[in-house]
Amino acid sequence: MKHKPSIEYCLAMPMANCIVKSECQESSGSNLIELWAQESDTSPAHMTVNIIASREQHGSPYSVMANLQMPSLWSDADISSLQLGLAKALAQHYQLDLSDVQVITTLVNSGLVVEAGK
Repeated sequence: MKHKPSIEYCLAMPMANCIVKSECQESSGSNLIELWAQESDTSPAHMTVNIIASREQHGSPYSVMANLQMPSLWSDADISSLQLGLAKALAQHYQLDLSDVQVITTLVNSGLVVEAGK
């Protein structure tokens, strides 16, 4: 795996909030964090994924819509790797085509995250 930022920098590591259609089924024995780490060649140590079941969806029919939040200090290459890695991991985890997964990324500037009261 690639070397990643120090622990001080890890206070705002990648976090994905994923809205998943209720008919999507998880793969047996699949670990979403491990899949994401493998697909993005990044340590899983500080990754977070929240899964939110979608009750209803209108418009474009995505099976999974992920909002990825991560520090703006990451390189463009690492950001791209995490985005694509998340999309691939979600597709594998829910046995979907990549075209059924959307990932939108928001970069968070340093100082805009409070964690552990800091």
